[in-house]
Amino acid sequence: MSARESTQFAYRSQKAIGVFNAPPAAAEELVLPNKPVDETKAIGYSADGRYLAWASAAEVRVVDAQSLNTVSVISRPGIVDVQFSPSGTYVVTWERYSKSDDIAASQNLRVWDSVTGEQQGAFTQKTFSDQALQWTDDERYCAKLFSGEVRFYAPTALGKAALALKLDGITAFSVSPGLAPSVAVFVPERGSKPALVRMYAVGAFTRAVANKTFFKAEKVDFHWHRLGTNLLVMTHTEVDKTGRSYYGESSLYFLAAAGNFDCRVVLNQEGPIHDVAWNPVEKEFVVVYGFMPARAALFNHRAEMVFDFGVAHRNYVRFNPHGRVLVIAGFGNLSGVVDLWDRKKLKKMCSIDGHGTSFCEWSPDGRHLMTATLSPRLRVDNGIRIWHYSGTLVFRQEFKELYQVDWRPANIANFPQRSALSPAPPGIAAAASPGSSAGAGSDSASTASVSAAAPPKPAGAYRPPHARTREATGNGAPRSLSDMAERVTFGMSSPARSKPVPGSAAAAAAAAEKKARRRNRKATKGDGSDEESDAPSVAAAATDSEGRPPASSSSSADIEALRRIRVLKKKIGQIDVLTKKRDDGETLAANQLVKIDTRSLIESEIAELNASLTKKEAPAEP
Repeated sequence: MSARESTQFAYRSQKAIGVFNAPPAAAEELVLPNKPVDETKAIGYSADGRYLAWASAAEVRVVDAQSLNTVSVISRPGIVDVQFSPSGTYVVTWERYSKSDDIAASQNLRVWDSVTGEQQGAFTQKTFSDQALQWTDDERYCAKLFSGEVRFYAPTALGKAALALKLDGITAFSVSPGLAPSVAVFVPERGSKPALVRMYAVGAFTRAVANKTFFKAEKVDFHWHRLGTNLLVMTHTEVDKTGRSYYGESSLYFLAAAGNFDCRVVLNQEGPIHDVAWNPVEKEFVVVYGFMPARAALFNHRAEMVFDFGVAHRNYVRFNPHGRVLVIAGFGNLSGVVDLWDRKKLKKMCSIDGHGTSFCEWSPDGRHLMTATLSPRLRVDNGIRIWHYSGTLVFRQEFKELYQVDWRPANIANFPQRSALSPAPPGIAAAASPGSSAGAGSDSASTASVSAAAPPKPAGAYRPPHARTREATGNGAPRSLSDMAERVTFGMSSPARSKPVPGSAAAAAAAAEKKARRRNRKATKGDGSDEESDAPSVAAAATDSEGRPPASSSSSADIEALRRIRVLKKKIGQIDVLTKKRDDGETLAANQLVKIDTRSLIESEIAELNASLTKKEAPAEP
């Protein structure tokens, strides 16, 4: 890869895989020879960027990442994950575990030579973990966890362990990067014994160089500084015994690899720890923590807070490779707002919209940020977006279903840090429709270049599918009271209903109108004999078993009076039940006896309401 020319990324979609040249050079999809015709299970670059590998149904193919020519082919079906050793010398594959009496047949974690494709060794790994086999940066050793010990193997002699770190109860370990590798191991708390993390220099396991004990730790995440000189340990519990957090409890501890300093990182806001990120060129780190809205803060090499980025709905943080710009974002069930900060000036540069993002990583050039929406996390709006750190969208690609995307690693020396941040480049418009093709065998859509990025269309309030249909067609009456409330909530017009909801004021008014029309017709014919019989009596309406207002009550006052009568009659029924209990000798509470005494008052109020309604209904004397 020539200096300052281009970067590269590979993707894996539903039907194809592909490789793109990416900004700062013109983005274009490259022709990939020997592209698999069947489904691809995994893709991956080597850490030095020399090789790209993919696993299809029948084989694993390793290609040169620059020329895309085949380097080796591993003919083994059923492989679902592929990784490289740090220098790309070895390929590690994993296939689903199958129990067998034959030990060799049950070994599903295999190590291969990247150039020759020959198998170097194999292990049994029942459940998938991308940290199942860990390497030192110089590839002198690879390590794997067994019951009560971590075994270190020389890659050329994987049949027998060269070193072993034994400690009862180990459930997790991590090998540091750097020229002088260390290994940290974790033992969870048991009974009254606290959990512990111990750090050893690889090859010197008789004495720990650092040791930290703590409670409330069932699982841990290890976060090493790029040089391997410091370690952050994030502890987790499945359950928060205080009941304040659904996600359990978490804490953060700092350990120096030299063994001269360790402490708990003091956080000034209660709640879970969402993310941690080291500055790759400085001994400092950022933590996003606390109940939402969460707080993001910068800490120095003594775990002291030096800057507060404020509170917002954020749960993700990453520095760019030069440590100059960092991204603080809110993904998952958050809105997807991405904030870009200038570390040197400690000032926010801009915010971009990354809604639906499930993958977010910096380009090796340190000036571009990729956000991608992947399946199965989300099965709609899948695609890739690349942003300049000024907030300009410079690349966009849509996919029907996108499963994986990765930047090609590159030496940071190929993209030297500028004294000032680069200006914003020209942006792009919205991508073309997903039906267009961007390359042979690709199910992606092409991009179009313009002078500025097109702003995203506001999503607006969520409407259920049936509400969207009614809004588009403009017809259809509400089908229930909840339907009517939904229309009011969403601001949708409500056309005249063909059948009002029973029991509503509108139903009573419609019935009164209908009754008035009937009376007018009869008066015109000169036949008013049935007028009295056609209209139900007020007393009958007041005692309607379904509690509906009478058709003759057109005013809201009459409706309220009828409702009051219904409530009072319900109280009379309750008093009758209490009276029967008292007469049967059952002891009643004081408030129940008082309620019985109010029967006469309730009956009087019902009589007054019935009288007022009867007076209104009585026809005027000639």
